[in-house]
Amino acid sequence: MTFIWFIYAAWLLLIVYLTVKSIGVKRDTEPHLLQSFGLMFAMIVAFLLPHLPLFAFVNFAPVGPVLSSVGVVLAVAGMLLLVWGRQALGRDWSQTVSVKQEHELVTSGPYHVLRHPMYAGGLLACIGSAIVVGGPFVFLLVLLGAIFIWRVGAEDRLLARQFPDEFPAYARRTNALVPFVW
Repeated sequence: MTFIWFIYAAWLLLIVYLTVKSIGVKRDTEPHLLQSFGLMFAMIVAFLLPHLPLFAFVNFAPVGPVLSSVGVVLAVAGMLLLVWGRQALGRDWSQTVSVKQEHELVTSGPYHVLRHPMYAGGLLACIGSAIVVGGPFVFLLVLLGAIFIWRVGAEDRLLARQFPDEFPAYARRTNALVPFVW
């Protein structure tokens, strides 16, 4: 049970961190309310679905201490990658796929290897959390996974338009989500 509480506390701290860090970011050049609401809706649905009898099988927590330990390590590693990516983006971070005012192409930190380390970290954190907690994190993994895969393509297309001279070479030398794979 301690592992489960740790996972929830870690996610809460991550949400607080991301909320505080969103203060002072560069403005989007246009609003993207549908994307923001879609992300929020997916998270709410992920936490509601395990309460339906049809999906009771995902409520398998708690698991043994060894498997829980593996899950916690994966979750923390994913969150650390996500935070590192967020730090590297600085004021160019956005909750949505959008062009920022005075947008810059960030290629340092984890962006030196991955084009989307925040998504990779978020997915890894969801995998670890799903191992420990099950239920809502299983659905969060599935729903955010689909959203993140869509966003990888959308962001790559946006960056290719925004940085036509720099992005193609950057895309050739980096992977999207998984180092050495994709």
